[in-house]
Amino acid sequence: MKNTWGTERLIALFKCLMAAYLITGALLLAVAGLLYKFSLGENVVDISIIVIYCISSLLAGLFFSKGAASRRFIWGMAAGAAYFAIICAVSIFADPVFTPVSNSCITTLLICLGSGMLGGMLG
Repeated sequence: MKNTWGTERLIALFKCLMAAYLITGALLLAVAGLLYKFSLGENVVDISIIVIYCISSLLAGLFFSKGAASRRFIWGMAAGAAYFAIICAVSIFADPVFTPVSNSCITTLLICLGSGMLGGMLG
């Protein structure tokens, strides 16, 4: 059975998200190592996590928009939204009292959307 265009885009999104989460995992391990070695403060760790979200969303948007003929920024934003949705789902599963409608969660959404969109524009 031949893949349709929609199925191909979903597979491409899945691959991009897998790459983004592998990058996220590697960068979080690096931050954990630095935290262990240098006893970094909470502010440094919080900023590092935000930077990791930016990098991963940007790369997901960049990779996902490569297959699009036009409006790549929208495809990049879609990749950032999917990246955030998985972060949010894992957070809800890991912490039952997680509040998805909070300032930090909305800020993270905007960071992921903006970074994904930028990645799409660069792609």
